[in-house]
Amino acid sequence: MNTTQHLSSLGITMAQCSSYIAANMDKPFTLFYEAKRHKIDSQMLADIVQDRFPGVSATQVEAFFSGYGLRGKDLNAATLNPAPVVQPWQGDNKFKSLFSFNDNTGALSTESMRDTVVAKVGWDKYIQTFSPKNIPGAADGVLSVADLGFKQLGDIAATWQNMESLLYGTISQVGHSLSRKEAQEIYDFTQKNSFWIQTKNPGVMAQFEKLMLDAFLDPATEQDPAVLSDDQIADAITNALISQVSLVGIDSSQNLFSNLNVF
Repeated sequence: MNTTQHLSSLGITMAQCSSYIAANMDKPFTLFYEAKRHKIDSQMLADIVQDRFPGVSATQVEAFFSGYGLRGKDLNAATLNPAPVVQPWQGDNKFKSLFSFNDNTGALSTESMRDTVVAKVGWDKYIQTFSPKNIPGAADGVLSVADLGFKQLGDIAATWQNMESLLYGTISQVGHSLSRKEAQEIYDFTQKNSFWIQTKNPGVMAQFEKLMLDAFLDPATEQDPAVLSDDQIADAITNALISQVSLVGIDSSQNLFSNLNVF
């Protein structure tokens, strides 16, 4: 937001503000605290007084107030109006390396799973479910690597079709990663530590999280194949999605990817 726009949001013009400053140059404390109160930073003040002090800079404005014992740097734009910190969409997701588009066929194809879910929830709700509008950075129509928080797909268009493919592809990959041996290890651990897991013992939960991460990030192999079939994975995905949309409903402020737990 530039100086004119900011002043307009306060209901005043550049000319009015310039006249006010000129009338109160002998009251630096008043000018300083009014500027802070209305979030008018030093660069904006420099813009406002250009008609009277051509070429004055934000640094000089800050020095003017510092000369009266005030903290002129408090009016610096970065201090007074800091840019909001935008977190990448999946920047802290431990499974972000698994995010991928869906190129599966058969039961795990996008078309097959879409038909199953749409038959239960309807087309309108289905489209709404995959809207990217609440993903940081989607407003310009492109989700960059910085917006996404992972880089393996590069920049992608912010469309519901891409979000649909991304969800189906990612969860399918997670399902394919869980091998028979890993599934047995997880089962044995939960049976042995069921009480500590229920009470969320920090030490046990840390071990459990590592076990789960290792299981899903380490792909299944021919020697240790996936424990779930394509049909089982497809059923898990579609049933969870149907439940999320039709029973719980879509909270537009939330992230479907983080709420949808199918395994």
